[in-house]
Amino acid sequence: MFKIIFGVLILIAFGVIEANAIHQSICASGKIEEHYSNGSIKKCVLKDSFSLNDIKCKSQNTISFYDNEQLETCVLAESAKIGGQECKESAPISFYPDGQFKSCVKND
Repeated sequence: MFKIIFGVLILIAFGVIEANAIHQSICASGKIEEHYSNGSIKKCVLKDSFSLNDIKCKSQNTISFYDNEQLETCVLAESAKIGGQECKESAPISFYPDGQFKSCVKND
C-alpha cells in the first residue's frame, strides 16, 4: 500500500512541475527563438497573447525569461497596475529574476 501511495505522490509531483513549465508552443513558428542549456525558453516571439502572473504579454512581440522561467521582459497587451504603478499598454515591462517588478513605461 505504501508503494502505491508513494508512486501516486511522485506522479502528482511531476505533473505539477510539468504544468508549471513554460512550453515552447507559446512561440511563433519561424521566428527567433533562444533556449537555455536546460531547454527552457530564453527568448522568442509570441504566437498569441500570453498571460503569466496577471501580466498579459502582447502577441507578435518578443518575450524573454530568466533560466528559472520567471518572466524577464515583454510588451504589455493591456495596461497593468503593478506595485502601485500604472504601466502603459503596448510598452515594455520588466522584472527581476525573483519575479519582483523592475520597470515599465508609465501610463500618461
